Amino acid sequence: MARELMNPCGIVANEDAPLAPRRQIDGKSDAGAPVVIGLFSNQKANADLFMDNMESLLTQRFGNVEIMRGYKAASVPAEFSAEFLERCDVVVAGFGD
Repeated sequence: MARELMNPCGIVANEDAPLAPRRQIDGKSDAGAPVVIGLFSNQKANADLFMDNMESLLTQRFGNVEIMRGYKAASVPAEFSAEFLERCDVVVAGFGD
């Protein structure tokens, strides 16, 4: 007797899409404006400690950076402000536990 198996994940489709435009993150950007790095935390234990260390390392290593912090509660989907989305050149996400 044949058995029918069901994948609980549903149907998965891979779709090719072009990568977002990239540039060298070397502490320099067009017209001397700082590179804006977003640090996004889910506020679980140690996530903010990780982000504090990232901020310190990034500002020491690259002279011309601006750090923007973003937060969300661990149990809800992320909501990004328009300013965060528009200004960040790169985002580091930290999820602690």
